[in-house]
Amino acid sequence: MLIIGGGPTGYCTLECVLLKKPARVIVCDRHPERLALIRAHHPEVLTTGPECLRDFTLSRTEHGGADRVIECGGSDESFKLAWQCARPNAIVTVVALYDRAQSLPLPDMYGKNLTFKTGGVDGCDCAEILCLIAAGKIDTTPLITHRYPLSNIERAFELFEHRRDGVIKVAVETMK
Repeated sequence: MLIIGGGPTGYCTLECVLLKKPARVIVCDRHPERLALIRAHHPEVLTTGPECLRDFTLSRTEHGGADRVIECGGSDESFKLAWQCARPNAIVTVVALYDRAQSLPLPDMYGKNLTFKTGGVDGCDCAEILCLIAAGKIDTTPLITHRYPLSNIERAFELFEHRRDGVIKVAVETMK
């Protein structure tokens, strides 16, 4: 299993994937602080940056790539890496939201026989996810790296927008 993108969506995807007990999971992200967060909470998960992802994946998987790829990065680069790192006959699931249309380079993909699934975040399973969180089977608390009172929400947005101080997610406290 390969997850491309270790931000909040990728981290939550990882939490859900681990419930299925896959033999091996690789998470790729270009931000070292995101990979550090994943390693701190899931040391069994392999992590790497995008610059060597294809070779990293090939050397740690069988059959010429990942059986399943979940693309959570949302960039042209992460979309390309998703199908490049998938083994022939793999399933590539695109969860990320793009700011423009993506195209499939079919001549480059010829012979891989990939299945693509899309959809993004679906609110249909919220009750099940909340039950998994309440039961302690999914832990999203590591995502909250900063807390601000509502009176300082401008500072919170500014921190998040510019990705300073290792921010992943900001919690805004409305009451004390």
